[in-house]
Amino acid sequence: MNSEFLHKPSRSLEDMFFYEQDRRIIEQRKKLQRMKETKENLAKVSGIHDDAVLEKLVALDIRPETLATLIGIPLIEVAWADGRMDAKERKKLFDYAEKAGLRKKGLDPKVMSAWLKNRPDPALLDAWTQYMRTLCKQLSDAERTSLREELMADARSIATAAGGILGCATISAEEKSMLEKLESAFGT
Repeated sequence: MNSEFLHKPSRSLEDMFFYEQDRRIIEQRKKLQRMKETKENLAKVSGIHDDAVLEKLVALDIRPETLATLIGIPLIEVAWADGRMDAKERKKLFDYAEKAGLRKKGLDPKVMSAWLKNRPDPALLDAWTQYMRTLCKQLSDAERTSLREELMADARSIATAAGGILGCATISAEEKSMLEKLESAFGT
């Protein structure tokens, strides 16, 4: 009976040790699963496929709905660059919103509709520019380049949607200027 008494506390300590280890492992697995899900959602919303950029966005606690809105702003600005929203540009923007699942990710459809009907306040582009400059300071050169290339590819897609005048100039001078302004936000 004495030996049983001596072993019981050590068994209890051992159980507590393994319980704590198991709890930590389970928490780590949950955290990794949440990170994986967030990275997948960020990729779906943004079209970004560079794993390092996605991991950095997760580490900076940038949520998919935030990123969806942030990526939508330059696309809207390119569409409005020449002062009007062309039907083909509008369709491209709807396609982008659908592909990114913006309604499911928290972007209010009323906001998107308002942006399609009326050009957003220039302060919105200024806020986006400042946000991107701040974000880019926290990214490596490779991560910043990848983010810029992917976002600018979507912006150029919107710019070429209208097709230019009689199919000649596919990007207007105003759209080209806006693309340059957007690109400057990445520090290049």
